[in-house]
Amino acid sequence: MNKRASVLTVCLASAVVALILPPANAEYITGFEGLNASAAGTVLTGQDGYYLPASSSDFYVFTYASNALGFPQNSTGEDKFIGTRCPAGALYGRAQRDVSFAECPSWILYWDFCAAFLGTIPATQNLGSFGIRNEGLALTHYIHLMTWMDPANPTSFNAFYLAYDAGGTQFAQPGEMPGPEWSDLQLNHWYRAWTRVDLVTNMITECGIIDLATGMTATYAPTNWYLVGGAAGASGPPLSIRFFVGGTSEGNALGFDNVDIHPEPASPVESATWGQIKDLYR
Repeated sequence: MNKRASVLTVCLASAVVALILPPANAEYITGFEGLNASAAGTVLTGQDGYYLPASSSDFYVFTYASNALGFPQNSTGEDKFIGTRCPAGALYGRAQRDVSFAECPSWILYWDFCAAFLGTIPATQNLGSFGIRNEGLALTHYIHLMTWMDPANPTSFNAFYLAYDAGGTQFAQPGEMPGPEWSDLQLNHWYRAWTRVDLVTNMITECGIIDLATGMTATYAPTNWYLVGGAAGASGPPLSIRFFVGGTSEGNALGFDNVDIHPEPASPVESATWGQIKDLYR
């Protein structure tokens, strides 16, 4: 039996097992309801496995009721969400948590987000982002980047994708916009985003957005949107998620809720370890 056939046999066997018992830590689903929270905000770092990257300021867990960021109730949320307002100075707001992406080759990532500006105009770019990383290798696999339409009048924002081309070069900032539905987004308004990534092809295969107030939904199937490493692939899988709020002057604010990150079947293999994928496709 050749190497490819051998690996496919292992993958098919793994798929059968996966139907019975999913891999440990192979998904992360939370509405942050089990965390300590307050209207003023309770530090997220140290709760539910969240940690603070170097040179960063904390995210907080807020109650929707009377929250200090002034965000409205998310129609699909419960009582709590996470977020922060970027303080003055160089310490951007960050919250990071490990997720075992290495266990499966294809993933879909959902999260709700809401933005505000709570400072003195002009605002500074960038507003904030969601991304997936391999911290040990200092790799950012892709970033969903929010930027102001006009920092001098921060009343609406855009949501771009900072991915990579086939050669492994990251898109020029602010990145690529899937469509007009990702532009002119409202402040103090909840949206849901999702992204499908395939670690076999090392590509983003779909992205989408939902306006949680109106139900407007848009999807986009990009071509040639790669993760870090491009068509050659990365030197390691993503192993964590990161929330970010940026700006060199205080005022940028973002909230996140209803995070759902789970594996999906990928083609041509149903289930494989990262090492098996690299052996098969590198």
